[in-house]
Amino acid sequence: MIRLSLLRLRRSAPHATTAGRTAAPLFALAAAAALVLPAPVEAQDLPDANTLIASYVEALGGADRFQGLSSVTRGTLAIPAAGIEGQFELVQRYPDQMRMNVELPGLGEILSGFTGEVGWSVNPMMGAQLMEGPELDQMREQSGIPASLRDPSVVPGRETVEQVEFEGEACWRVRLTWASGRESFDCYSVETGLLVASEAVQVTAMGDVPSVSIYRDYRDFEGRTTPTRMIQRVAGQEQVMVIESVEYGEVDASRVAPPAQIQALIGG
Repeated sequence: MIRLSLLRLRRSAPHATTAGRTAAPLFALAAAAALVLPAPVEAQDLPDANTLIASYVEALGGADRFQGLSSVTRGTLAIPAAGIEGQFELVQRYPDQMRMNVELPGLGEILSGFTGEVGWSVNPMMGAQLMEGPELDQMREQSGIPASLRDPSVVPGRETVEQVEFEGEACWRVRLTWASGRESFDCYSVETGLLVASEAVQVTAMGDVPSVSIYRDYRDFEGRTTPTRMIQRVAGQEQVMVIESVEYGEVDASRVAPPAQIQALIGG
């Protein structure tokens, strides 16, 4: 089996929860796929980034349908190159609390979460850790629904920079400047308006890691559209997350509470 290094990578794409939404310590993933430039598009012909994002959010069901939500998302998480596949549960409690539990055969239980103030993770290789500095800032910035919907409150800067081709699909590449000052790029399908891929440099305990996240197989869950197959590629490997169910409703605070070893670190 290949050697795996635990990283804390964040995905930030709207799915039934926040794709912030959603964040968990993930593993060294697969090398970023190249974006191929098609025929040049003059700058004056590029669609406005605000229009692209607004159309995308509308295709998901509209921003109003994502406000005030708590949810539980379940599915599978796989590292194909290592022949590993397990289960995950992502619990998100409005407005910005979350906890993700991952069970991977041979590796054990991997946990991560955000209390609204404290970002944390627990895994067999690195133990219990609290996030700090830029890593915590990134977690805080990405943990709420506004990040998933690319709301101006967290993503004040947005600019369409070019038309590219990603894995055979034409898309508009949009530069996002987050409130913290960091940058990432979204790629919105020319044909459907849906988010095809995102590029970012993820801040982790082991350093900055360029990554590409790919979004596929959009499905409807209670009137909210979600990509149910998400592939994250970094450093020659990939991780595949498949959403099987999303349940909306009240979530008790205990479902997102940090485990005892994290509570001890917070209290200490």
